Amino acid sequence: MKRPGIVVLAIFALAAAVIAIAFLRASSARDADRAYHAAIPNTIFLHSISFNPGADIPASYTCKGEGVSPEVSWEGPPAGARSYVLIASDWDSPLRRFRLGNVTHCVLYNIPQGVHGVKSAVKSAELTQEKIDIGINSSGAAAYMPPCPPLGKHRYMFRVYALDVPRIVPASRDREGVMNAMKGRVLAYGEIVGLFGG
Repeated sequence: MKRPGIVVLAIFALAAAVIAIAFLRASSARDADRAYHAAIPNTIFLHSISFNPGADIPASYTCKGEGVSPEVSWEGPPAGARSYVLIASDWDSPLRRFRLGNVTHCVLYNIPQGVHGVKSAVKSAELTQEKIDIGINSSGAAAYMPPCPPLGKHRYMFRVYALDVPRIVPASRDREGVMNAMKGRVLAYGEIVGLFGG
């Protein structure tokens, strides 16, 4: 076989190995996420006036429209809840049948005990005024990142967590840092899923 053919085969083999490793890591992360949530009560009622559970998210809350954040609110927090964390994630990236990772769209933490929702199109200054800390999304920004799936229809999961402490101090302000900081402090959670994509 000629040398160019060997090089091409080596490139394909390397690409296949990289994809396989990414797939295994993504699968492991999903398993860990399922185990994490199976261990805590799913008793908080999370809802939104911006979209219905299991239905399409309107374009205004996505990259096809204004890209503003949807309204999300919750009811039925457990006794002893002293603060909340709100995280929005997409586990279907880049394609629902070929999921290679989790994309974080929003991280809000240290939401005060008396706050039971976040309004639509909320501004960073308004969140700061409420003493809510804004975490880092997958684009590296401290903001809401609107859904913009590259392929197919994705599921966007909004989850709220009730914590037994008034504040957490994560080592990093991304999803992983916040999730690690609230380990052992979650009393209950609730979730709502919206869809978007072609």
